[in-house]
Amino acid sequence: MRNRLFDRNILKSATFNFPVICIGNLAVGGTGKSPMVEYLVQLLHPQFKIATLSRGYKRKTKGYALASEQTTALE
Repeated sequence: MRNRLFDRNILKSATFNFPVICIGNLAVGGTGKSPMVEYLVQLLHPQFKIATLSRGYKRKTKGYALASEQTTALE
């Protein structure tokens, strides 16, 4: 069904001028997504500028929030 929505241009895809790696699936928790992100960051960081974007599990707020080392998981 999802592929048909893209085929009919009901859902739109986005393009960027830089490489993007998207890690995710329909499963929630326990599938190894976070460790995979950490592995890729450590692997690619020496050669590339890396940014990690996360919507956040069960997040209720909107917009962007820049996290620092002092940011808690609840924030």
